[in-house]
Amino acid sequence: GAGVRLVPVGTLGTIDGPPEYALGSVRRLVGSPKGDFYIFDGQAIQIRHYGADGKFIGNVGRKGSGPGEYQQLLGLSLLGDTLLVAWDPGNRRITYFGADGKLRRSVTAQVSGTVFGPDVFEVDLSGRVTVQYGLTKDTIPYVRLRPDGTPLDTLRGSTAGDQGFVLGMPEGSRYNFMTRALAKPSPLGGLLKGSNSVLGFTAMSGGKEVTVVRQSRPIDLGKEERAEWEKVAETFNARPDVKPGERFTIPRTKPAIRDLFADRDGRVWLDAYAPAEQRPTTATGKARPKITWFERATFEVFAVTGKYLGRVVFPPKHELIAVRGDRVWTYTSGPDDEIQVGIFKMVRASGAPLGN
Repeated sequence: GAGVRLVPVGTLGTIDGPPEYALGSVRRLVGSPKGDFYIFDGQAIQIRHYGADGKFIGNVGRKGSGPGEYQQLLGLSLLGDTLLVAWDPGNRRITYFGADGKLRRSVTAQVSGTVFGPDVFEVDLSGRVTVQYGLTKDTIPYVRLRPDGTPLDTLRGSTAGDQGFVLGMPEGSRYNFMTRALAKPSPLGGLLKGSNSVLGFTAMSGGKEVTVVRQSRPIDLGKEERAEWEKVAETFNARPDVKPGERFTIPRTKPAIRDLFADRDGRVWLDAYAPAEQRPTTATGKARPKITWFERATFEVFAVTGKYLGRVVFPPKHELIAVRGDRVWTYTSGPDDEIQVGIFKMVRASGAPLGN
């Protein structure tokens, strides 16, 4: 893993200028192997296509209920690098756009319900669509659809484990170091599964289920870091809906991973816990005690076969939102707190790509 680094390519997002460069709410982003990418702006209700350098290419579809139109999208993916696939629960349909932005086709998704969240939709490499349609205390059910929108089968992932609370941080959502099962649809097929307590995953590879586990050394919460989180936990525990047996606690060591995802290049990214660093913050602390200790977004990357590819560490205040080939895109903010997308290229000291 030595020598993997991120080289800045560009930044998208400004306060002044044309509206296509002023980002209101980056809900979804997908990139192609060539480096161009698509963003769904949830405020403008618009898919926009940008070049590898962040230059605006054109809009894809528009808000509405007619052909090639959509409401709020809960999923966006690329199929075969030429078809942009959008999941529009408002119109209960899956729409396919070409690389030129024109409508190719749309199908009615035969699902029994709609769930809002970050990992409720995926299109695997064979074109099967997976949509989450419900949620229970410990189980996430997904329906897998054929290309015509009809159900193929049902997949179930577990979320059994500790209860937790979440804070919004510059690097993304941060939970209270809880341990639970992880599951989400994978572009490689089926569900990608894991656990916060294990540096590893279970995924589909070559039509077979593969489990990869690597040893990891627990990371201690620093004294000051842990004290800040304990104060936050106290505010959550003081809520009337929190029962005595459900009080949130802060451990002395961090779990192995926070989350995980698979990319379309056959790699699995484990969102690993890391030592925290103290930074100045402008938070007032009126809503809750402020946090001044933050972790940089840190990922241990594996080929789906289990081969270790390297560790990727992002700059402070950058949240990873998409990856394709040697390109990664992050969610960040500018000097005036404007929403921005950071564009990076992954390289090794040897010049070789971070492949599988």
